[in-house]
Amino acid sequence: MLIFVFLWLFQAPPAADFDAVLQQGLAALNRNDLATAQSKLEAASRLHPRDPQVWLGLAQTYLKSNKKKDAEMAAHVAESFVGNDPRMLHALSIYYAETQNFAKAAALESRYAAEAPGDRQATLRAVELYRKSGQPKIAIALASKVLVGDDRADLHDLLGKAYEADGQSGKAVLELQHAIRLNPYEESYYFDLGQLLLEHQNFDAAIQTLEAGRKVFDKSAQIELALGVAYYGQRRFPDAVNSFLRTIELAPAVEQPYVFLGRILDQADARLVEIRQRFAQYAAANPKSYLGHFLYGKALIAESGKPDEAEAALRRSIALNDGYWESHFELGVLLERKRDFTGAVRELERSIKLNPKSPVPHYRLARVYDRMGQPARAKEERARHGLLLAEEKGVAEKRAAGVKRMERR
Repeated sequence: MLIFVFLWLFQAPPAADFDAVLQQGLAALNRNDLATAQSKLEAASRLHPRDPQVWLGLAQTYLKSNKKKDAEMAAHVAESFVGNDPRMLHALSIYYAETQNFAKAAALESRYAAEAPGDRQATLRAVELYRKSGQPKIAIALASKVLVGDDRADLHDLLGKAYEADGQSGKAVLELQHAIRLNPYEESYYFDLGQLLLEHQNFDAAIQTLEAGRKVFDKSAQIELALGVAYYGQRRFPDAVNSFLRTIELAPAVEQPYVFLGRILDQADARLVEIRQRFAQYAAANPKSYLGHFLYGKALIAESGKPDEAEAALRRSIALNDGYWESHFELGVLLERKRDFTGAVRELERSIKLNPKSPVPHYRLARVYDRMGQPARAKEERARHGLLLAEEKGVAEKRAAGVKRMERR
């Protein structure tokens, strides 16, 4: 393929029917007639070998035809002929972004932004592409340069994300806060800042930000969910339960609030019946999802009622996904209550095999061995529980130290 490129470059000037052949090729590409598109666009490239639109069309055609090397070559040729044509710079940037080559996409979009000052979104796209390409310092420099003459909330938001990608969390927080001050009616700015603070486990600041956002966007499922996570991190469990249930009300198909509620059932006595009903609805709406059946079974266990129905739900969850350790753990706990100690051991050992870093199954397994009259095995499991618990504590202390370092910046 590459040999023909150089032959075509030295052929006669383009024929009069170039535009017609090009348009036929592009039309075939749009309707996904790849054989016709390739034939017409290759013919057009022979008629006008220096036209970047032809080569971009060929790159797209080859890519769709799974001819990746040919696509890469054609895109390279298109880039070599693009010059300062804003339309083609932007089109090539889109192509490279779609192929996950964010570095090339960012460079081309940056050139496009310089050639098309009327497109105020171009710099935003370039900054985001530089960040995605793992070049946050270039993203920071570009955003900072534009902000000197155009103090925009959307650029401050992206600059904050770039600072975070560069490991400058303190500056990231300041930029995201500035974006909210400039435009307090953009939902995503509250979420972006709240999410960053959550990632650093700065729950107080996250709650302050997200509660302010909820006052403006009281129907936002993503803000309500993030706020629930922040309450959860602060161990404000009643508030977390309220937020997760509110999220389900706003967006019943979203999985995360169900998962978080499943973690704090022991803190949700006042609303346990409501949660169990929500889990039942989720399981009914998603009959092939192991998660819904697991959560429904776990809620039934928490209510200490209908053990047979709880066991059936957990076994259904395991049948759909045998690799989820918590389903086996909860079934083991239930079987212990039903005095099926052999079955409990089997399920708890399976949960340990699937998640060897969790101390909790070892604790429950020690209890079962005690009840079976096997003190040596019980002692062994308690020792493993203690070691894993100490490891978890060490990880938690490191995280807490990281949060304190961020707060001091």
